[in-house]
Amino acid sequence: MDITAVDRSAISGDTLLHRAAPSSKLVATALLLAAVVSVNDPLVAAGLTLSLTGAAAAVRLPVRQMLTLALYPAVFALVFAFAAAANVPLGALVVLKAVTAALAVVTLMFSTPYPQVFAPIQRVTPRVVGDALLMTYRSLFILADKFSDLSRAIRLRAGLSKRQPVRAAAATVRAMGGLLLYSLDLSQREYDILYLRGYEGGFRVATRRSADRSADMAALAYSAVLLGVVAAFRWIPGLAGYAWLVTLAGAVDLATGALIGRRRR
Repeated sequence: MDITAVDRSAISGDTLLHRAAPSSKLVATALLLAAVVSVNDPLVAAGLTLSLTGAAAAVRLPVRQMLTLALYPAVFALVFAFAAAANVPLGALVVLKAVTAALAVVTLMFSTPYPQVFAPIQRVTPRVVGDALLMTYRSLFILADKFSDLSRAIRLRAGLSKRQPVRAAAATVRAMGGLLLYSLDLSQREYDILYLRGYEGGFRVATRRSADRSADMAALAYSAVLLGVVAAFRWIPGLAGYAWLVTLAGAVDLATGALIGRRRR
């Protein structure tokens, strides 16, 4: 999981979503998650996944990296589906819901700097919670850089290669153990520094305003439409036989989004 790639995209990107206000994107993400929770048909869920992927491609977000991160929950969803799902369609629904929810959140993270994601949350949570989230964000990059240095040092000193998977795995485990100890020491040092400086809870991030109102409206309208489609197919029984149309529409969105993304490049 390349955390630095997420941060580079969030800070350096210049897409339509990057120009929208973080609060609008949080509301749009909440609407998408509501759609994921409400969907009860695997074909409709597949349409949501395809449509969301197409939208990301249309605005030129790094879709491949996003899908890599979004597929992580699918592993755990597969285990749950295998253990609890009564049939194949229900199992497919569980997996698709996990992937779609993850993709919605990943889209938010790839288009919004981490501090801006939690700036609105800081207004409604205790100070220590918001400050802990910001400090965790900083620590993740320090630990990622440390782990990269450890891995490089092990490869150079031990001469490990892809032909030695057992030794490479053992070296990686040792590096993770060293990283764990380093993280504990880092946590203690950060606590001591804040204590000595008289920290009383005060890390505040100013909420960024929208750079393009049309971007806010587009994000909110897109999410509301998807939620409306899911609600219609859930609560109107006569539409159940036409769920395949949502999958087809999602495939069209994906193809159109990929084409638009290539032309913009």
